[in-house]
Amino acid sequence: MKKEGPKQKGAEQQMKININVKIIGSLIILTSLIIALGLFTQQLLYKDSVRLGDAIEKMQNNAKAGKWDQAVSDLNQIIRDWEEIKKYWSSLIDHQEIDNIDVTLSKLMPLLEEKDIASALSEAATLSKFIKHIPEREKLSLDNLF
Repeated sequence: MKKEGPKQKGAEQQMKININVKIIGSLIILTSLIIALGLFTQQLLYKDSVRLGDAIEKMQNNAKAGKWDQAVSDLNQIIRDWEEIKKYWSSLIDHQEIDNIDVTLSKLMPLLEEKDIASALSEAATLSKFIKHIPEREKLSLDNLF
């Protein structure tokens, strides 16, 4: 059997310390990336929901003012915006939320075309709630973790 000398023990200890430092450093970097990605995602969801919410509010105001053609045009723009947003939201949020928005949008168009103000405003409020609810639901908080 070969005895280890003090130099060999010191070298092994140094190697273990280097490995531990690399592991801890890697974990810190990975954790930082996950947090940064989460913050970016949250900001993206919030920005898009505000944009859609403002467009829905504009559509509602036009419907209330009796500007039905403009309200339909606003809804068409909302649908185009939603189709773009939906492409990346689908990888970030529950698909049930996306389906809720799609169904509400499909109900809203005939109501505006028929100039049914009460039902159109009701569906628009539902759509707005679905869209504003998503960033709240997805944000990092203790309530969402447990």
